[in-house]
Amino acid sequence: MEHVPRQFFLPLSVRPRSIFPIRGDLLIHLFEKYRTLVFILAGAAALFVFLLFKPSPPQQGTPMAIEAKESAIEAPQPVDTVTTDDKIFVDIKGQVERPGLYEMSPHERVDGVVEMAGGFTKDADRNAINLALKVSDEMMVYVPKKGEVETPLPPGSLSGTNGGEGELVNINQATSEEIQKLPGIGPSKAAAFIQYREENGPYRSVEDIKNISGIGEKTFERLKEMITVQ
Repeated sequence: MEHVPRQFFLPLSVRPRSIFPIRGDLLIHLFEKYRTLVFILAGAAALFVFLLFKPSPPQQGTPMAIEAKESAIEAPQPVDTVTTDDKIFVDIKGQVERPGLYEMSPHERVDGVVEMAGGFTKDADRNAINLALKVSDEMMVYVPKKGEVETPLPPGSLSGTNGGEGELVNINQATSEEIQKLPGIGPSKAAAFIQYREENGPYRSVEDIKNISGIGEKTFERLKEMITVQ
């Protein structure tokens, strides 16, 4: 016969209490025993979760750094592009310190190319050159020596001879008084001759005078044998 513990035959009221509490009592027992440790661990866990999910404060230094970086990068400056159409070339010869070919702007005058060439020499006939005359592309400026006899120059060039009695009037260089020596030309038309060459550059041909207001075909036929362009 199988042995049965004696306590199973005793009434419930006299049975000995188990040394192990039931599950609920065990949890309460453990909580009471380790209460302090539980609170410490719970507080630490709550603090960890708070720090983990806490939104980061905006960084004040970053916008300033970006702004400083952006300000350091300057906006690209427009580049002044100069096309070949904005430049002309003038050849100056004769009594200047540095004769040669010079690149200039179309609105400049003979005075500018003389200055670029180093100025007149001591032997230059300064009165023979109209420094106020506007330059043009492919123009040649010749500065004569004092007492130099005029030599023919190619069209489009500027010499220092203004012409005299019995000679053709060089309308690219003649003064108002010299132009008025032409038949039918008074002070107002002489001024128009000079204004045209100052605004448009040297006359390319004698036919250019027909572009002057007041110079018609009849006047041109009368003057064409008396004028020249040099």
